[in-house]
Amino acid sequence: MDMELALTADLGNSRLKLCVWSLDRKVVVERATFDVELGVGSRAVEFARKYRSFLAIGMSSVASAARESEVAEALRGIGGRFELAPDAGLTIDVREPARVGRDRLYAARGALAAESTCDTGFVIVDAGTALTVDALVGSTFLGGAIAPGPTLLARALAEHTARLPLVEPSVGTPALGKDTEAAVRAGVVVGFRGAARELALRVASEAGIARPTVVLTGGARALLETPSVFTGAPFVRVIEDEDLVHRGLFAALESMIGR
Repeated sequence: MDMELALTADLGNSRLKLCVWSLDRKVVVERATFDVELGVGSRAVEFARKYRSFLAIGMSSVASAARESEVAEALRGIGGRFELAPDAGLTIDVREPARVGRDRLYAARGALAAESTCDTGFVIVDAGTALTVDALVGSTFLGGAIAPGPTLLARALAEHTARLPLVEPSVGTPALGKDTEAAVRAGVVVGFRGAARELALRVASEAGIARPTVVLTGGARALLETPSVFTGAPFVRVIEDEDLVHRGLFAALESMIGR
């Protein structure tokens, strides 16, 4: 391919997500997602090698050290400048900056890249294996909250009780369950929605953001829509971005290579 490309890799607890970016057009050319299991690094390389070369490769990881090492070594072998956890370019106003999950920082950086003119402050909601709700004012990351995601909630109930079934969280679940399975699904889905809204409200208030813009991402984000749990005051609007972490990684790579 003639265009200059970058590759971003978001290694989470459950999945490895890859995005191929055009450096000139600043858009995603192709996406791929793989379950995190033995050999995931090889699958990533197989996907990436359909492209001739990458000018830069950036990786974010919240996985185990062993899995992180496996994937990082595989991506290094593709060629191009490789950076594990490139600087997100944010001021991090928390007690232990080094312990903040890189995905949270790149999501925050992605919010700036997607909406640089926002002057009300962001609440960034990432609904995945974990639910993270973070505050960003200007380019300062102020911290936030971490809670279980819906699948983790469902699994915890099934694994730590004798008779409750494992359910699949689904959009449109009513709160009034008419049998045990429906009641568990209601607790997981409706409870998750309530937790996301309450955390967004409290995080915004405690961060001093009077009229927050919510930026929503993550594989379980559909559970927070239809209608959005962030409708109405004090929320100004909701921006949905499936590539938010990757957008932040891409912005970090652009800064690193001087683009």
